[in-house]
This record gives sequence, C-alpha cells and structure tokens, in this order.
Amino acid sequence: MTINHDVMACFRRLGVENGLVTTIRNEEALLRFSNDRMTVADLIDKTTVSIFIRERGRKAATTIGADDTDKAVAVAESLVKELRRHGEGEDVPLPPGPFMYQGVKTSAVALDMDSMADMVAQAVDSARSSGASRSAGSLRVANGHVWLSTTAGAEAQAVLPEVELSMRSFTEEGSSGHGLMVGTSLDDIDTAKVGEEAGGYAHRSRRTVEIEPGRHDAVLAPMVFADIVSQVGTMASQFYVDMGMSFLQDKEGEQIASPLLSLDDDPTRGGTLGQRPFDDEGVPTRCNRILEKGVLRGLLHNSQTAHAHNVETTGNAGLIAPHPFNLVIGKGKGDIDTLAEEMGEGLVVTNVWYLRYQNHATGEFSVIPRDAVFYVKDGSVQGAVRNLRISDSIPSILTNIESLGSDRRWVRWWEVDTPTYSPSALVHGVRFTRSTL
Repeated sequence: MTINHDVMACFRRLGVENGLVTTIRNEEALLRFSNDRMTVADLIDKTTVSIFIRERGRKAATTIGADDTDKAVAVAESLVKELRRHGEGEDVPLPPGPFMYQGVKTSAVALDMDSMADMVAQAVDSARSSGASRSAGSLRVANGHVWLSTTAGAEAQAVLPEVELSMRSFTEEGSSGHGLMVGTSLDDIDTAKVGEEAGGYAHRSRRTVEIEPGRHDAVLAPMVFADIVSQVGTMASQFYVDMGMSFLQDKEGEQIASPLLSLDDDPTRGGTLGQRPFDDEGVPTRCNRILEKGVLRGLLHNSQTAHAHNVETTGNAGLIAPHPFNLVIGKGKGDIDTLAEEMGEGLVVTNVWYLRYQNHATGEFSVIPRDAVFYVKDGSVQGAVRNLRISDSIPSILTNIESLGSDRRWVRWWEVDTPTYSPSALVHGVRFTRSTL
C-alpha cells in the first residue's frame, strides 16, 4: 500500500522507532427503508489513514479521511514534531515483527444492490405476514480492506466483510418489535426470519398489562444478554481496570458470575463478523478466555499494558485501550420459550437500548427496554408491559443467572459494538424501575 510505504519512509527519515500506520478502505452498499418502502440507496467508498506514534513516554494518534499520500506524510511529520516538544519518559517498544498470520481467511462480499433490494422486500413481506402494519430499518453490506505497517517490522493486510440487516416493525396500536441478523455474506441472512421476528413481536405485544416496578425474574433475549455480557468483554480491558473504571478491578481468579457463564474473545473464528487475523499493533490474534464457569480468568492487553504488568500482550490492541473483537458466550439448553416456561412468572425482555453507567467501578447501570416486553405467568404470556427501565448492576445480573439457552446468535448493532454470540438467559430478581420515557 503506497500510503503505508511512504509514512514508514517518513518515520525512518525522522528516526521514529515506535510508529505505525493503518490504511482502511471501506466499500459499502447501504439500503434504508421506512414505511415498507426503500428511501435511501447509497454506495460508499471511503479511505481513512490512522497514524500512531509512541515516543518520549507520550503517545500521539490521529485519523484522517483521505486517500492522499502527501497529506498522510505531512500529518505524520506534524505528530512527530509535536511529540518531541514535550516530555521525557520510558518508551515501550511495539511488538517486533514480522509475524505469521493463520486461522482467519476472508474474502470480499459482493455489493449487489439488486439482491439487497430483494432481501429487504422479503423481510418486509415476512413482517407483514406476521402481523406488522409497517417496518423500517437498513441493510448494510461492506468490505473493509485493511493494511497495517509498523516500524517494528509488522506488515499485515486483511479483507473484513460485514452484512447486517436490522429492522423494526410496528402495529397500528403502537407496539413494536426488532429483528436483527448479521454475518459475512448475503447467504448468512435469513430475511424471512428477521421479518417474522420483528413483525411477530410487534403483533404479540399489542395488548398491554400493568405490573409494579420491583425485582422480577426475567428472560433476556440474545439481543439483551449480548448487550450486558459484552460489557464484561469491554471492562476486561486492563486499561479500564488500571483507570479504576471497571467492575472487574482486583477480581482475577475470583468467581464473579454464575458457573453457567463462560466467555471467550475469539477473533480467530472464520466466517464471523468479528474475525480478525491481527490486532491494531500487528500482533496475531488468538482465543482468550475471559470467564470460565463464572471465574474471571484473564484480562485483555496491548503491548503497553502488558509491559506495565510484566505479562505478554493478548493480541487485543487498541492502541490506547485493549479491547475484545469477537465475544463468544457458552451455550445452555432450550430456547427463549423454554426459559420462559421454566421461569413461570416474570418478564421476557426482547431488546434494550441506551445502557448507561451510574458507576463504572461497581457496574451499576440502567438500560431502557425497547420494543416488546412480555409479562409471563404460569409459563404463558399475559400481555406486554411498557414504561419500565432495568436499573441494576452487571455483577448482580451475572451472579443471578439461573439458565442459559442453546439459541445462540450473533448480535452486533449500534447498542452492541462488539460482535457477541449470545444465547437467551434466565436471570433471577432483575431490578425494574419506572421509565419516564
């Protein structure tokens, strides 16, 4: 890649020992639809260049949105100049390459607008057949072409395909449901199932019932459980632990969750949205166990946090904060309906949004149930419930898991940043408060 080559030449000329450049060309086809009609069809081709330097105990990083070698070199020169005006300190070297990359082989997905339009139409028809009055959402297909170079000798490139169909369906009574499916090819998306889920949830939640806020047993659908457990992956970053912003601080080796819960970060899984052969420092990725039967087994490192704690990097850079790429939750038995029957009485939460922390160190948070929430008694749905909020703590929910389903599915959307392979979960005594929205 010409940009990387020229920025590396700039680093050598200026004597930069710890620098890297990543060029990403993103090709994307996007269809948006509203009221069952397509409203936006867009083809995007955008290149970004990220430059990072670590020198004199300080770091500098920037990203520019341009396919312009001269501009990238000028930005690199500016970063070096600014760093050298400030500070003296220990330099942590970037991991020495070159590296061998194995296990993840990817290829680009076709950006076929006609096929995408057919998929949207099929999803909309399925939602209507399932009882919805109208639907809205988006189908996104993209290929990220990544080139990475470091002054430590790492050279890597990959193609990272993504496909995401997300839709919400509505009824005349104001009820709604969300359907979601992600993958790395168009064949991964079952459009009829997405529409059936969104339309079915909307249709079944037309009739409402009232319940009092308080602690209720709850079945959390994969989209909800993924949101909560992905917080564990994020907070397993050694950076956030060191900052005092993680509820996992001083918990390594301790039982922090139900023995039913195991969690891996595994970007080596081919054909998955979070697959990746190398991290942001060019280190080969690997499967890292975060939770094993509820015990916190390890935290995630880049080269700098690893140096500070006298361990090896786990291949999870983040240049500033290490982070997970592809979270995998262990499976249980049965599906969401089986768990609801096992629960007997409580709530089934199908979707949430706006998870916000009141206290990162203790894991106290709130999140708003979105779309269908069902009240179940004697194992059968009595009606839908509205205007509730989950106000609890991540550690409390983790320790109160009573059952996991076998209905794992990949979840990634704007509420769940890290692709997460999640089942449904039955959780005892989740705290619900009254929402003001």
